[in-house]
Amino acid sequence: MNKPTTESLVQLFNDLKLKHMAETLSAELPTLPLAEQNAVLRHLSRWAETEKAERQAALIQSRIRNARFQRIQTVDGFDFAYSKATKAIERSYTTLHQNLTRDCLPSAVFAGSAGLGKTHLARALGYAACQKGISTLFTTAAQMVNHLAHAQKASVLESELQKYRRPLVLICDELGYVQMDVQASNLFFQVISARHDAGSG
Repeated sequence: MNKPTTESLVQLFNDLKLKHMAETLSAELPTLPLAEQNAVLRHLSRWAETEKAERQAALIQSRIRNARFQRIQTVDGFDFAYSKATKAIERSYTTLHQNLTRDCLPSAVFAGSAGLGKTHLARALGYAACQKGISTLFTTAAQMVNHLAHAQKASVLESELQKYRRPLVLICDELGYVQMDVQASNLFFQVISARHDAGSG
């Protein structure tokens, strides 16, 4: 850890939304003897860094819970050498995975025969998003369409649509296994269209 400074500690306090502590520190720290200033900076910086790290860890765990992955799968646990098809997409997938940020949300369709690992790779991408504090939701196409259809019958469609619009990353699995009628297709389109307009992944 670099030697703490007043500026770095003020930034930490601001990151933690401790506005008044940042203002008080800036105003009162210079009035203390130099030895005391150094001690205050050293201790408060360590405690503030710990608080920031704990908050970040809690945020990540909350994102993972809210994503509803059913099981956690990471890219490290995927064998791209499994087949020619998975070898062929390793570089493009790795680039997508590594470049994932709030300003560069993924937009991808994973296609292929059953057993290739599409769900694993989709979950791994979602898990990486959660690690970066990005809101994520994992669902199947059948679950989403069924929920929306029930919500429409119960006249609460708009609030249910928001559940699928709100996350920055939406992962819709098993799309190829669902036969959609006109109503289901319309509901699915409403979600995708709204997310596209909002720039979500």
